[in-house]
Amino acid sequence: MTTKAGSEIRSQMRRYIVQRLLMKGDSAPLSDDDLLFTSGRLDSLDAVELIMSIETDHGINFSDIGFDLTRLDSISAIAGLVVQPSAEPA
Repeated sequence: MTTKAGSEIRSQMRRYIVQRLLMKGDSAPLSDDDLLFTSGRLDSLDAVELIMSIETDHGINFSDIGFDLTRLDSISAIAGLVVQPSAEPA
């Protein structure tokens, strides 16, 4: 995947995450490496919604990739998952 495509995916994921956070009343700054789930900013319902969005928008089947919540715990991790779904998390 090209750098441009990776950057577009990161921007798309950032918009989605910021929208979820704003729905919860969380308008705190967000960097690409901020923890989303282990910090408690997002919860299990958000995880389900995010997984459904990634499966629909990017054709990734989470049952095929050895899913682990750490693969969704930051914008950087999500972008990495979408770019290379079969890779093990860093």
